[in-house]
Amino acid sequence: MLKIGMTGRFASSDFVLGIALSLSQTLFSGGIIAAIFSRRKLFKVIYSVLAGIGCVGIILILWYFLMDGFKMNIRVMIPLERLPRNITEDPSLNGNYSYSFLTYGSGIDSRGDYGSKASIITSTIDLSSFITLSSFNRELFRYNESTLPLNGRIWYPTNTSNNTSRYPIVMMIHGNHVSTESSEIGYDYLCTMLASQGFVCVSIDENFLNGSPDYSLIGYGKISKIRQLDISFSSYPDMIARAIIILETLKQMRLWNTQTTNQFYNQLDLSNIGLAGHSRGGEAIVIAYVLNKLRFVPQYPTGVSLTNYNFGIKALFSIAGTDDGYMLLGRSLESYDVSMFGIHGVYDADLSSFLFQSKLTNLKFTPNSTNYNFKASLYVHQANHGQFNTNWGRYDLAPATDKFMNVRPVMSIEQQQHICKIYMSTFMNVILKGQIQHRILFEDYRSALPYLPYTNYISTFQDSNETIIADFENYDITVGTIVGSKIKVTNLSLWSSVYVNVYRSTMLILEPMKSLVGRYTIQLQNTLTGSILRFSVGRPEGGLVDNLEVQLFYDNESSGSFMVHVLPALSKQLFKRGSLEYVVAVQTIALPLLCPIIGLEFVVNGTSAQFLIDNIVIAN
Repeated sequence: MLKIGMTGRFASSDFVLGIALSLSQTLFSGGIIAAIFSRRKLFKVIYSVLAGIGCVGIILILWYFLMDGFKMNIRVMIPLERLPRNITEDPSLNGNYSYSFLTYGSGIDSRGDYGSKASIITSTIDLSSFITLSSFNRELFRYNESTLPLNGRIWYPTNTSNNTSRYPIVMMIHGNHVSTESSEIGYDYLCTMLASQGFVCVSIDENFLNGSPDYSLIGYGKISKIRQLDISFSSYPDMIARAIIILETLKQMRLWNTQTTNQFYNQLDLSNIGLAGHSRGGEAIVIAYVLNKLRFVPQYPTGVSLTNYNFGIKALFSIAGTDDGYMLLGRSLESYDVSMFGIHGVYDADLSSFLFQSKLTNLKFTPNSTNYNFKASLYVHQANHGQFNTNWGRYDLAPATDKFMNVRPVMSIEQQQHICKIYMSTFMNVILKGQIQHRILFEDYRSALPYLPYTNYISTFQDSNETIIADFENYDITVGTIVGSKIKVTNLSLWSSVYVNVYRSTMLILEPMKSLVGRYTIQLQNTLTGSILRFSVGRPEGGLVDNLEVQLFYDNESSGSFMVHVLPALSKQLFKRGSLEYVVAVQTIALPLLCPIIGLEFVVNGTSAQFLIDNIVIAN
């Protein structure tokens, strides 16, 4: 998602630097001319000095604009206690399938890949109920909202003679970028890998929904009637269009699967689908998952019928995804019973906060369901927004604005895409092919340390097999989430629930009284049985103590003690003239259980100790 416009902050900085550059140029050129024509030696010296000052000013200002930023002292911290087993092979390596490539499209597109060179011709769709295309994009693409194309790129396995089952499908959806660039091509590095591993990978073209260079905007279609009546209506007009194009593309693929003359005849497993999206595409996949189960769009049921969808979407992989671009009935979108993963860069200058955490928080699992699902996230310290797409590049903001960015700490595009490949491959193989032995990657990123670039990682994990002890969402802070549990507090000056915006979650904050050992104890009414105790823990910027002690009380009256190393808040400086900012590193920790437990206790000790804790659960 590229921000096309300039904020006031950068406009004012640009204005000041522009004035400084103009003054420097005036001093330089004026000083030289005056020195040449001046007859008095003293004035020649003065004018020469002024010209020199102007020259230095020009050099410094140009240096400021042209340099890529400042070297940051980034300290990489990897906890070494309770290391998980390692994944035995780099998941990003190509598999054993040979593969090929084709494009599909309307056949009349001005872009050859989707016009005369398209291998499969698709019909257009009418989304005039929801959007009106920008004037620039209507002219550029020669489409309007009533005849939008279904275009895309497909990488697919070719050794079908050895395959007795259909191939799972992975759909890639780009986000908002300047519409004159082909964003869908930027994920070929993912699609080629997935095709070699036995997936059909589709990268969808939605460039006609993207921002135009002349700033002309996509508008609301007939749904604008609802917007006028509903003051809670909050949606970017393009978001629902992005989602419906995903589902309409799947409908086309279902048709191909039944056509004996189509090369994909009986090759596609439409009950086994993964959706992956970047930026706005990372939110569009969640919208598509929700609409996939509905018969009508809630705000405008007379617009588009959704009765022909109901695909087997099982996996949602969001790359630097947005949030609340589309809200149903004035509320953040909620989803149920699907596996979901979000990856985000700490040095993302487009979305400076991990917004997709809200979608993870709003994903709920049905208790006692026979279908296993999980949700997980990865926050990568030196990753940005654009390098997940090969064509978007190193600078997350628009030209001119990007000259203020501090990109020197950002890792290389090869490293950033390697991380994405590792997690994409593992996620799709775990969910769509049942390779559950690799799920450990999402439970603990350290299982892939031999293959991951050297930087800081923050990972969270929850699954549908958990029993929640405390999630700190209650108004009554004297009881836990599980029925009958009680809270006991000793020597704590802070033990309240706080909302942590970057994780879109309410957490417990603990701080001991000065020179005393603080204790936060949860007493259970009944014993709980499981194989591990999981919780998430982090340190705010003011938390200066590394270690947190956790005591477990077993039903046989014995106890166990564990020391947990807690990462400090991670620093970032996104802009050259900016100050250091800090991101709370909330990491999921797993402790082994020797026996059923009857309680647990967090022991907080040390001056300036401060910890955030969330989602204490028992899991199997």
